[in-house]
Amino acid sequence: MEITHKVAQSAPTTTIPRRTRPPRLDWTAIAPSVAQLRRQGCSARETARRLGLNIKTLEAHLRRHRIRHAIPMDRPDQVRRTCLNCDTAFVADGRFLRLCPECRAMFS
Repeated sequence: MEITHKVAQSAPTTTIPRRTRPPRLDWTAIAPSVAQLRRQGCSARETARRLGLNIKTLEAHLRRHRIRHAIPMDRPDQVRRTCLNCDTAFVADGRFLRLCPECRAMFS
């Protein structure tokens, strides 16, 4: 059984312009607010909620621009965490701490 493929003759191709839509969000106006909230220690979820954005949209923006963490760490044994109670970002002194210092003080 012989399978033959016919090669299409090269016809003059016309380039079809790609449809591009304008961006839905003006990130030049939103970026300072995002940076300020991230500096205050808000998580991506909290930042998106305060600005009225979709969480996935904000995460994609942060990932695209390689904006990782807003809170710097001082020692190598510290871990970045998001509080399980209030959903704020904090730096934990150990890997087993899951509540921020404020919530830990409230529950103890």
